[in-house]
Amino acid sequence: MKDLVEIYRGNLAEALHIKASLNEKGINPIIYDQINSANIAGFGIPNYMYSHIVYIHNDQLDEFNLLNNKESDDEIK
Repeated sequence: MKDLVEIYRGNLAEALHIKASLNEKGINPIIYDQINSANIAGFGIPNYMYSHIVYIHNDQLDEFNLLNNKESDDEIK
């Protein structure tokens, strides 16, 4: 997972929202579901609030940062 960068850690609803927003902009995120992984392995996960991680590929990081900065500038105006 060296070619992936974590951009969000939190609940499923927000992770899915981020994924949908990034897909619209041509960035393909990956959602890692710790709850599902733990259940498959026979374990539980103690903190459901931080159970989903959104990753993007390193080669899309510059594009993500540009979009993130542009959205921040738009919110300020």
